Amino acid sequence: MKGLVVALVVGLAAAGAGAPVVAVAPVADEAGTGLANLGLGLGDMLSGRLSREGLLVVPPGALQAWAVQNGLLPGREAWIRAARALGAEVLLLPAVEKFQAVTMAFTLFLFTVRGASVTAELRAEVLKLAVGSGEVVRARGEAAGPTSVEVALHFPIDVCLGGFRTDKGVYWSGEAVTLGYRDPSPPNAFYVVIHPVASPTPSWTSPVASSTVATPCVTWTWNQLFPPAAGPGDYVAELYRVPNPLPIATRTFTIGAAAAVELVVGSPAFGTAPWGEALGKALDGLVAKILPLVR
Repeated sequence: MKGLVVALVVGLAAAGAGAPVVAVAPVADEAGTGLANLGLGLGDMLSGRLSREGLLVVPPGALQAWAVQNGLLPGREAWIRAARALGAEVLLLPAVEKFQAVTMAFTLFLFTVRGASVTAELRAEVLKLAVGSGEVVRARGEAAGPTSVEVALHFPIDVCLGGFRTDKGVYWSGEAVTLGYRDPSPPNAFYVVIHPVASPTPSWTSPVASSTVATPCVTWTWNQLFPPAAGPGDYVAELYRVPNPLPIATRTFTIGAAAAVELVVGSPAFGTAPWGEALGKALDGLVAKILPLVR
């Protein structure tokens, strides 16, 4: 790592004075996004955009390496000392100020679409190292779109068609499970118990629902909470008629793992997801405001 820092300093010194040398600090996650590798990953994305504009850039990894080598804790003062030591004239101190992601899922015919709407707001302090002061610029980015499209294994069905049914055979994690029973000889009272196929616990017991001659079908909705939340696996629903202590019917179904987006900043999957697109748009706006201040 030390050799890389030395090579960077030599390379910048040899590059000449035609363009300013700009150091980019790791991005601070003030919004608490929870995104892996945000500091270095988003910092590298900003560095790449500035490099394409003709600036000489000291990337955040070099600042971090210098700080570690010199026993400094990450932070503003460490980045200033590292930037000066590596020959930078300008230091960018970027941060994610706001980050809001709303996920959603809906079913269209045979397809379950999982998507997200994301808003990101970035800030960067443009610090002129020679004078020890600078300006603060901000930018906002928004994006929305599907994170994945998965083929559902079964059509949703009407749970009141007859017998004891679930509306699907396979559910996403967190998706509501609808159950129904069409009573052939109402009136009666029923309830449902759901538990993993391999174990009687944990279990969920529904409220009691009563059939009538006018409305022979009784229904329930389970939100996949026992609590705790149900994990991926096979489950069985048992139908009981009050006061019979034994189930009169059972139905098995599967909860699958939710389609996941790789939320590692800088990865290919992240870049094409709404999270990456929103941050990318905010970075573009930030660069447009930074360039007039450093050229």
